[in-house]
Order: sequence, then structure tokens, then C-alpha cells
Amino acid sequence: MAASADAATGGERHGEVLLRPVRPEDLPALEEVCLRTGDRGADASARTRFPALLGDVYATPYAVHEARFATVVEDGHGVGGYLLGCLDTAAFERWRERSWWPPLRERYPLPEQVADGFDTPLLRAVHSGVPEQPVWRTHPSHLHVDLLPRLQGRGLGGALVRRLWVQLTAAGSPGVHLGVAAANPGAVRFYRRTGFTELSRDEGGYVFGRSLPAPPGADAAVAPEVTGRSGPAAAG
Repeated sequence: MAASADAATGGERHGEVLLRPVRPEDLPALEEVCLRTGDRGADASARTRFPALLGDVYATPYAVHEARFATVVEDGHGVGGYLLGCLDTAAFERWRERSWWPPLRERYPLPEQVADGFDTPLLRAVHSGVPEQPVWRTHPSHLHVDLLPRLQGRGLGGALVRRLWVQLTAAGSPGVHLGVAAANPGAVRFYRRTGFTELSRDEGGYVFGRSLPAPPGADAAVAPEVTGRSGPAAAG
């Protein structure tokens, strides 16, 4: 499907589907999509005690802090997918520790207070933050992609990823990574097919990455967020 620029939104059209920059009013839709794709691509509504928790960890903070790297997928039924990117994972996690997690720690229980294992790693992220990982040094950016079933199988995931590559390259990122659960083989196949390389794996899943070319004039100006970085893979 050929894409065409949409000047009114700063996005691009793929037939009747629009890929456009995120807006503040999209936050409830991001939370909903994250919940309905949060169980390894399937609906997690019956798995979690806290419907907003998945979005609070994996969706809304990106739209709040990294809106320039956030794209939503909109059709006649509304927003049904997104790509949420982050330029510098270490800087992003410092921001979450400083500004995002504290109010959520008042709202959500400690992980040991919840018997259901589905919510445990999410609550651990809220209360303990995301530990640093070596991949942040070589591939400091990361991303999350989620599409509702009605938008899957139409080449939109690849279009989203390519759009982010252009944005991150222009911002000076040398590479992007993401984590994928081993129990989500469809996502594993998608990222391999889209041009990501396996960087590491364990019993729980994979870390994929892609190096990005240096932008024009990179010797003279490197994005300040990507300098002095250190640090592990955020789940994708």
C-alpha cells in the first residue's frame, strides 16, 4: 500500500488509515490499545487487576515525555495502534524515576502484595524502576509497537518502524533496541523480518536491535540526549 503525506496532521496516509503524531487527547486510547494487546499481543483485560497499569508502564509515559517519537494509527473507528519511541533510554528512565513513578507508587500496591503473577513485573517496574542494561550503550533508543487486530497484517507495523528510524536518525541516535517475549513468536518473526538483529536472548525472550546511520553533519552536532549514555533493554 503506497503512503502519501498528510499535510494537515504531519502524518502519512496508507489508504484509509492515518499515521500521525500523538496528541494529548490520545492518552486514553493508548491505554486501551496497550491493555487490549498486553498479553503477548492478545487482550490482557482478564489477566490484570489494574486496567491502567500496562499503559502506565508501557504507553502513556512515552506520549507525555517523548511525544516527538510517538505515532498513532487511526482509522474510521478511532485510534487502534501506535508506535512509541524513546531517544535515550537512560535519560528516559531518570525522568520516570524523578517524575513519573512517584505518584504511581502511591496508587499501586507493592508486587509482593499481589498474588496474580501477571501484574508482578509491572508493579516491580513501578516500585523499583527499570534496571540499567548494557545494550543502552550501543543502542540507546527503544520502542514499543502495538496494533489492534483490525489493523494487523496490513504492513502498518513496518511503516511505523521505518518512520521512527528516520526520526531517530535525524536526532542523532546510533541505534534502537526492544525486548520481545519468547512466548510471542509472531512479534519475533515481525522484528526479524523488519530488519532487526538478535542481540541477546534468555529463557524469557529476546533483545533485538538495529544500528542507525549517522545523520548529515553528525561530526559537528550530536543530539545532546545521546551523549554520555550508559546502561539494559526495556521490554518492547
